[in-house]
Amino acid sequence: MKLLWPGWLLCVLTAGLFTWIYLIEVPAVTVLIDGFKLPDQMLLGHDEEGARALFAAFKADYASSQAAGRASASEAYVALHAGFDLVLPPLLAGSIGFCAFAALFRPAQSSQIPPVVGVGSGLTLALAFTYLASDFIENSVADAMFGPNALNLAFNESFVFVLQVLTRSKFASLALAFSLISALWVWRWKSPRSSGDRTRPQ
Repeated sequence: MKLLWPGWLLCVLTAGLFTWIYLIEVPAVTVLIDGFKLPDQMLLGHDEEGARALFAAFKADYASSQAAGRASASEAYVALHAGFDLVLPPLLAGSIGFCAFAALFRPAQSSQIPPVVGVGSGLTLALAFTYLASDFIENSVADAMFGPNALNLAFNESFVFVLQVLTRSKFASLALAFSLISALWVWRWKSPRSSGDRTRPQ
């Protein structure tokens, strides 16, 4: 496993950034909008009523921020997407791909990987890319709905369904990817090992 340390480092960095965003950055935005949940906090996404309420909260805070001369929650939300949340999706997708690869990384048995395991690994990579695309597009749609420029206009309900689908696609992709990774690691530790593999330093 010594050859895999860069991948494990990637996973640690990803976990750290994920924790920072969801424990520090996201609460800093939601506290300004009376605790309304952002799309990233909703597994099934916002329905139209929820999206309208979130839009109204962003709009009310935007008006207050203009009067107080401070940055608004809407501006902070867009800045998050252009900053930390621009880095997290590719890191998380890369970590998913690495975890799938690491489960198969057993040189002594590289020729003994069952086809179904190879298919599972390929599906995991496909899900990682699906998550990556869904997250990036979701952020763009959310910015178009709740960004400062959108708050000067009427609520655009045509975006609601699109945002909901993207949010669900993102979380579903992650859930399926982690399930497959778990299955791959179960296979790794339960499959028979050759004598050479038993003596290989881990």
